[in-house]
Amino acid sequence: MNTYHLAARGQTTGWNPTCNDVNTRNAFQMLPIEVAAQAGDVDEFRSIMNDPAFDPIGARPRFYAEVGRNDPDDEANARYQRLVPLLDEYRRRFH
Repeated sequence: MNTYHLAARGQTTGWNPTCNDVNTRNAFQMLPIEVAAQAGDVDEFRSIMNDPAFDPIGARPRFYAEVGRNDPDDEANARYQRLVPLLDEYRRRFH
Protein backbone atom coordinates (compact mmCIF):
# COMPACT_ATOMS: atom_id res chain seq x y z
CA MET A 1 0.00 0.00 0.00
CA ASN A 2 1.22 3.49 -0.83
CA THR A 3 1.75 6.06 1.90
CA TYR A 4 1.53 8.92 -0.62
CA HIS A 5 -1.62 10.95 0.07
CA LEU A 6 -3.02 14.44 0.50
CA ALA A 7 -1.52 16.17 3.52
CA ALA A 8 -3.61 19.35 3.26
CA ARG A 9 -5.45 21.32 0.59
CA GLY A 10 -3.12 21.58 -2.36
CA GLN A 11 -0.39 19.61 -0.62
CA THR A 12 0.74 15.99 -0.71
CA THR A 13 3.04 14.01 1.53
CA GLY A 14 5.63 14.25 -1.26
CA TRP A 15 6.07 11.79 -4.09
CA ASN A 16 8.94 9.37 -3.54
CA PRO A 17 9.08 6.60 -6.16
CA THR A 18 11.53 4.57 -4.09
CA CYS A 19 8.92 4.21 -1.32
CA ASN A 20 5.70 4.14 -3.35
CA ASP A 21 4.57 2.38 -6.50
CA VAL A 22 2.99 4.41 -9.31
CA ASN A 23 0.18 1.85 -9.72
CA THR A 24 -0.73 1.03 -6.12
CA ARG A 25 -3.60 2.64 -4.22
CA ASN A 26 -3.20 4.30 -0.85
CA ALA A 27 -5.36 3.83 2.28
CA PHE A 28 -7.97 6.16 0.73
CA GLN A 29 -8.06 3.98 -2.43
CA MET A 30 -6.50 6.76 -4.53
CA LEU A 31 -3.82 6.12 -7.12
CA PRO A 32 -0.75 8.38 -6.96
CA ILE A 33 -1.72 10.20 -10.19
CA GLU A 34 -5.09 11.00 -8.57
CA VAL A 35 -3.44 12.35 -5.41
CA ALA A 36 -1.17 14.61 -7.44
CA ALA A 37 -4.13 15.74 -9.57
CA GLN A 38 -6.29 16.63 -6.57
CA ALA A 39 -3.42 18.55 -4.99
CA GLY A 40 -2.73 20.29 -8.29
CA ASP A 41 0.95 19.41 -7.97
CA VAL A 42 2.30 19.76 -11.51
CA ASP A 43 5.77 18.36 -10.78
CA GLU A 44 4.52 15.27 -8.98
CA PHE A 45 1.80 14.67 -11.59
CA ARG A 46 4.38 14.85 -14.39
CA SER A 47 6.80 12.56 -12.55
CA ILE A 48 4.14 9.91 -11.97
CA MET A 49 2.70 10.16 -15.49
CA ASN A 50 6.14 9.85 -17.08
CA ASP A 51 7.27 6.92 -14.97
CA PRO A 52 7.88 4.01 -17.38
CA ALA A 53 5.95 1.66 -15.06
CA PHE A 54 2.84 3.89 -14.93
CA ASP A 55 -0.36 2.14 -16.02
CA PRO A 56 -3.30 4.51 -16.62
CA ILE A 57 -6.00 1.81 -16.45
CA GLY A 58 -8.57 2.77 -13.83
CA ALA A 59 -7.00 6.15 -13.04
CA ARG A 60 -9.28 9.20 -12.86
CA PRO A 61 -6.97 12.21 -12.67
CA ARG A 62 -9.41 14.65 -14.29
CA PHE A 63 -12.11 13.78 -11.74
CA TYR A 64 -9.71 14.35 -8.84
CA ALA A 65 -8.37 17.54 -10.39
CA GLU A 66 -11.95 18.85 -10.41
CA VAL A 67 -12.34 17.88 -6.75
CA GLY A 68 -9.19 19.86 -5.96
CA ARG A 69 -10.38 22.76 -8.08
CA ASN A 70 -13.44 23.05 -5.84
CA ASP A 71 -11.41 23.28 -2.62
CA PRO A 72 -12.48 26.37 -0.67
CA ASP A 73 -9.10 28.07 -0.71
CA ASP A 74 -7.85 30.99 -2.77
CA GLU A 75 -5.24 29.03 -4.73
CA ALA A 76 -7.37 26.03 -5.80
CA ASN A 77 -8.33 27.37 -9.21
CA ALA A 78 -4.78 28.58 -9.92
CA ARG A 79 -3.39 25.11 -9.11
CA TYR A 80 -5.98 23.58 -11.42
CA GLN A 81 -5.14 25.97 -14.27
CA ARG A 82 -1.45 25.06 -14.00
CA LEU A 83 -2.40 21.37 -14.19
CA VAL A 84 -4.70 21.64 -17.24
CA PRO A 85 -1.91 21.31 -19.86
CA LEU A 86 -0.74 18.09 -18.20
CA LEU A 87 -4.30 16.76 -18.02
CA ASP A 88 -4.58 17.43 -21.75
CA GLU A 89 -1.28 15.64 -22.37
CA TYR A 90 -2.51 12.72 -20.23
CA ARG A 91 -5.66 12.46 -22.34
CA ARG A 92 -3.67 12.53 -25.59
CA ARG A 93 -1.25 9.86 -24.42
CA PHE A 94 -3.56 7.44 -22.68
CA HIS A 95 -7.04 7.76 -24.20
